[in-house]
Amino acid sequence: MADIRTEIIKTVNQEYENGIVTMYEGNASARVGDRVYITPSHVAKPDLTEELIIETDLEGNILKKMDGLKASSELMMHLEVYRLRDDVKAIVHNHSVFTTAFAINGMDIESDALTEINLTFKKIPCIPYGTPGTPRIYEKFAECLKDYPAVLLANHGLLTFGENLREAYSLAEAAENIAKTLYVAKMLGKPADLPAEELELLRK
Repeated sequence: MADIRTEIIKTVNQEYENGIVTMYEGNASARVGDRVYITPSHVAKPDLTEELIIETDLEGNILKKMDGLKASSELMMHLEVYRLRDDVKAIVHNHSVFTTAFAINGMDIESDALTEINLTFKKIPCIPYGTPGTPRIYEKFAECLKDYPAVLLANHGLLTFGENLREAYSLAEAAENIAKTLYVAKMLGKPADLPAEELELLRK
Protein backbone atom coordinates (compact mmCIF):
# COMPACT_ATOMS: atom_id res chain seq x y z
CA MET A 1 0.00 0.00 0.00
CA ALA A 2 2.75 2.43 -0.88
CA ASP A 3 0.29 4.84 -2.54
CA ILE A 4 -1.88 5.40 0.54
CA ARG A 5 1.18 5.91 2.72
CA THR A 6 2.43 8.49 0.25
CA GLU A 7 -0.94 10.23 0.38
CA ILE A 8 -0.81 10.41 4.18
CA ILE A 9 2.65 11.97 4.07
CA LYS A 10 1.53 14.44 1.40
CA THR A 11 -1.51 15.40 3.49
CA VAL A 12 0.30 16.12 6.76
CA ASN A 13 3.09 17.99 4.98
CA GLN A 14 0.50 20.09 3.16
CA GLU A 15 -0.97 20.99 6.55
CA TYR A 16 2.49 21.83 7.86
CA GLU A 17 3.41 23.95 4.85
CA ASN A 18 0.10 25.83 5.11
CA GLY A 19 0.62 26.52 8.80
CA ILE A 20 -2.33 24.61 10.22
CA VAL A 21 -0.13 22.19 12.17
CA THR A 22 3.28 22.49 13.76
CA MET A 23 6.11 20.09 13.03
CA TYR A 24 5.11 17.41 15.55
CA GLU A 25 1.40 17.93 16.24
CA GLY A 26 -1.67 16.47 14.56
CA ASN A 27 -2.13 13.16 12.78
CA ALA A 28 -3.79 11.60 9.76
CA SER A 29 -4.98 8.14 8.82
CA ALA A 30 -6.58 6.24 5.97
CA ARG A 31 -8.63 3.05 5.90
CA VAL A 32 -8.23 0.47 3.15
CA GLY A 33 -10.54 -2.50 3.69
CA ASP A 34 -9.85 -3.83 7.17
CA ARG A 35 -6.48 -2.08 7.43
CA VAL A 36 -5.71 1.38 8.81
CA TYR A 37 -2.58 3.39 8.04
CA ILE A 38 -1.67 6.18 10.47
CA THR A 39 1.14 8.60 11.19
CA PRO A 40 3.58 7.66 13.96
CA SER A 41 4.01 9.55 17.21
CA HIS A 42 6.90 12.01 17.70
CA VAL A 43 8.17 12.10 14.13
CA ALA A 44 8.58 15.51 12.48
CA LYS A 45 6.47 16.06 9.38
CA PRO A 46 9.45 16.68 7.05
CA ASP A 47 11.06 13.41 8.22
CA LEU A 48 8.14 11.12 7.39
CA THR A 49 8.72 8.34 4.89
CA GLU A 50 6.50 5.49 3.71
CA GLU A 51 8.37 3.05 5.96
CA LEU A 52 7.44 5.10 9.04
CA ILE A 53 3.67 4.96 8.47
CA ILE A 54 2.13 2.41 10.83
CA GLU A 55 -0.35 -0.28 9.76
CA THR A 56 -3.02 -1.62 12.13
CA ASP A 57 -6.24 -3.58 11.98
CA LEU A 58 -9.61 -2.08 12.94
CA GLU A 59 -9.15 -3.19 16.55
CA GLY A 60 -5.87 -1.31 16.88
CA ASN A 61 -3.52 -4.30 16.72
CA ILE A 62 -0.22 -3.23 15.18
CA LEU A 63 0.45 -5.19 11.98
CA LYS A 64 3.49 -3.36 10.69
CA LYS A 65 5.78 -0.73 12.15
CA MET A 66 9.44 0.18 12.32
CA ASP A 67 11.27 -0.72 15.55
CA GLY A 68 11.17 2.06 18.11
CA LEU A 69 8.09 3.78 16.71
CA LYS A 70 4.65 4.08 18.22
CA ALA A 71 1.37 4.81 16.46
CA SER A 72 -0.17 8.20 17.07
CA SER A 73 -1.58 8.47 20.58
CA GLU A 74 -4.93 9.24 18.92
CA LEU A 75 -5.10 5.90 17.07
CA MET A 76 -8.14 4.68 19.01
CA MET A 77 -9.95 7.94 18.30
CA HIS A 78 -9.44 7.39 14.56
CA LEU A 79 -10.63 3.79 14.86
CA GLU A 80 -13.80 4.91 16.64
CA VAL A 81 -14.65 7.18 13.71
CA TYR A 82 -14.14 4.30 11.28
CA ARG A 83 -16.32 2.08 13.48
CA LEU A 84 -19.16 4.60 13.55
CA ARG A 85 -18.95 5.74 9.92
CA ASP A 86 -18.59 3.11 7.21
CA ASP A 87 -18.43 5.87 4.60
CA VAL A 88 -15.29 7.42 6.12
CA LYS A 89 -12.00 6.31 4.59
CA ALA A 90 -9.68 9.10 5.78
CA ILE A 91 -9.27 11.29 8.87
CA VAL A 92 -7.27 14.42 9.58
CA HIS A 93 -6.73 15.81 13.09
CA ASN A 94 -5.00 19.10 13.81
CA HIS A 95 -4.83 22.05 16.20
CA SER A 96 -5.26 24.86 13.67
CA VAL A 97 -5.37 28.22 15.47
CA PHE A 98 -8.86 29.57 14.79
CA THR A 99 -10.75 26.29 14.94
CA THR A 100 -8.92 25.39 18.14
CA ALA A 101 -9.81 28.79 19.58
CA PHE A 102 -13.48 27.89 19.10
CA ALA A 103 -12.80 24.49 20.69
CA ILE A 104 -11.09 26.07 23.70
CA ASN A 105 -14.19 28.20 24.22
CA GLY A 106 -16.47 25.18 23.82
CA MET A 107 -18.22 26.85 20.89
CA ASP A 108 -19.77 25.24 17.83
CA ILE A 109 -18.71 26.83 14.56
CA GLU A 110 -21.97 27.98 12.97
CA SER A 111 -23.38 31.08 11.37
CA ASP A 112 -26.55 32.27 9.68
CA ALA A 113 -24.49 34.94 7.91
CA LEU A 114 -21.83 32.90 6.06
CA THR A 115 -22.77 30.82 3.02
CA GLU A 116 -19.73 28.52 3.20
CA ILE A 117 -20.40 27.05 6.63
CA ASN A 118 -23.96 26.19 5.61
CA LEU A 119 -22.99 24.75 2.25
CA THR A 120 -20.14 22.57 3.49
CA PHE A 121 -20.78 21.72 7.12
CA LYS A 122 -24.19 23.02 8.31
CA LYS A 123 -22.20 23.52 11.51
CA ILE A 124 -19.13 22.09 13.19
CA PRO A 125 -20.25 20.89 16.63
CA CYS A 126 -17.96 21.01 19.65
CA ILE A 127 -17.82 17.68 21.50
CA PRO A 128 -17.40 17.80 25.30
CA TYR A 129 -13.84 17.51 26.56
CA GLY A 130 -12.16 14.15 26.97
CA THR A 131 -8.54 13.47 27.86
CA PRO A 132 -6.44 13.18 24.65
CA GLY A 133 -5.11 9.70 23.95
CA THR A 134 -7.78 8.03 26.12
CA PRO A 135 -11.26 6.60 25.40
CA ARG A 136 -12.79 9.66 27.05
CA ILE A 137 -11.94 11.80 24.03
CA TYR A 138 -14.32 9.83 21.79
CA GLU A 139 -17.03 8.67 24.19
CA LYS A 140 -19.47 11.28 22.81
CA PHE A 141 -18.69 10.61 19.13
CA ALA A 142 -21.78 8.47 18.54
CA GLU A 143 -23.99 11.45 19.37
CA CYS A 144 -22.31 13.92 16.99
CA LEU A 145 -20.51 12.23 14.14
CA LYS A 146 -23.37 10.89 12.04
CA ASP A 147 -24.57 14.26 10.71
CA TYR A 148 -21.34 16.17 10.16
CA PRO A 149 -18.02 15.88 8.27
CA ALA A 150 -16.09 17.65 11.03
CA VAL A 151 -16.16 18.11 14.79
CA LEU A 152 -14.30 20.20 17.32
CA LEU A 153 -12.75 18.45 20.30
CA ALA A 154 -13.28 20.75 23.28
CA ASN A 155 -10.05 22.33 24.57
CA HIS A 156 -8.10 20.39 21.95
CA GLY A 157 -8.59 20.82 18.22
CA LEU A 158 -10.31 19.82 14.99
CA LEU A 159 -11.21 16.46 13.44
CA THR A 160 -12.30 16.13 9.81
CA PHE A 161 -13.13 13.02 7.82
CA GLY A 162 -14.10 12.05 4.30
CA GLU A 163 -14.06 9.48 1.52
CA ASN A 164 -10.37 10.13 0.89
CA LEU A 165 -7.45 12.12 2.27
CA ARG A 166 -7.90 14.97 -0.18
CA GLU A 167 -11.45 15.50 1.03
CA ALA A 168 -10.51 15.25 4.71
CA TYR A 169 -7.69 17.74 4.22
CA SER A 170 -9.84 20.15 2.22
CA LEU A 171 -12.42 20.15 5.01
CA ALA A 172 -9.72 20.93 7.58
CA GLU A 173 -8.50 23.84 5.46
CA ALA A 174 -12.06 25.09 4.90
CA ALA A 175 -12.93 24.84 8.60
CA GLU A 176 -9.92 26.94 9.57
CA ASN A 177 -10.74 29.57 6.97
CA ILE A 178 -14.37 29.71 8.09
CA ALA A 179 -13.39 30.03 11.76
CA LYS A 180 -10.99 32.86 10.90
CA THR A 181 -13.62 34.65 8.80
CA LEU A 182 -16.26 34.42 11.53
CA TYR A 183 -13.81 35.71 14.13
CA VAL A 184 -12.87 38.73 12.00
CA ALA A 185 -16.51 39.43 11.07
CA LYS A 186 -17.49 39.56 14.75
CA MET A 187 -14.60 41.90 15.48
CA LEU A 188 -15.93 44.28 12.81
CA GLY A 189 -19.48 44.29 14.12
CA LYS A 190 -22.68 42.26 13.91
CA PRO A 191 -22.76 39.95 10.86
CA ALA A 192 -25.82 40.32 8.62
CA ASP A 193 -27.77 37.04 8.63
CA LEU A 194 -29.02 35.50 5.40
CA PRO A 195 -32.79 35.19 4.91
CA ALA A 196 -34.31 32.03 6.36
CA GLU A 197 -35.34 30.71 2.94
CA GLU A 198 -31.80 31.14 1.62
CA LEU A 199 -30.36 29.25 4.59
CA GLU A 200 -32.79 26.41 4.00
CA LEU A 201 -31.77 26.26 0.34
CA LEU A 202 -28.05 26.23 1.18
CA ARG A 203 -28.41 23.49 3.79
CA LYS A 204 -30.27 21.26 1.33
